[in-house]
Amino acid sequence: MGSATGSGPRPWVRAAIVVTGTVAVSAAAVGGGLWLTGKDPDQPRGGDAHTTAPPCGVVPEEAIAEALPGAVLESDDGGPLAGGESTSCVWTTAGLDAEEQGVLRVDLSARFTDASAEPAVTGDESAARAQTAMAPARGRSVALGTGAEAEVWRGQVPGTAELAFHSDNLLVRVSYSAMDEDDPMSYDRAQETVVAFAEQLGEAL
Repeated sequence: MGSATGSGPRPWVRAAIVVTGTVAVSAAAVGGGLWLTGKDPDQPRGGDAHTTAPPCGVVPEEAIAEALPGAVLESDDGGPLAGGESTSCVWTTAGLDAEEQGVLRVDLSARFTDASAEPAVTGDESAARAQTAMAPARGRSVALGTGAEAEVWRGQVPGTAELAFHSDNLLVRVSYSAMDEDDPMSYDRAQETVVAFAEQLGEAL
């Protein structure tokens, strides 16, 4: 949809929302847990299927291209979390001559079994609890093709959809924010995009 005056899309509007979306998505990303400082990192136990957080390279290039054509990897961070380890990946088309202006963020958090708890809390249980805790009441559950149950909800920034699911002890959070020419993408379309992306990511994991 172009502008009412026929002058074409408003670049400053696109840039403002994309930048705002990037900041909001980045702030939300530590939803997989809090970065660990000042103590030795926790270690995986025998029952933890994921002993480390997967790298950004595990995310299928085809899935990225379908969700956000022309996107490039902007940041790739990782490190220990309280009770596990996490990798955070951000792809963006901000400032690029791409079909859509937007940002896609994926957080992969391996949750380790807490044997010190009574009773012990497995990594799988920890990931499931974290998924439930991060999903707001306004969200809804969707079944992915892999059999995993995901929570999807509207982000705080216009044009944003967020989703979380877990596979064994790996908690996955996806945040997607994009523009549709000079307007924020509709939530229905953003939700459809993030669910389709999660389907492909889940298969890769």
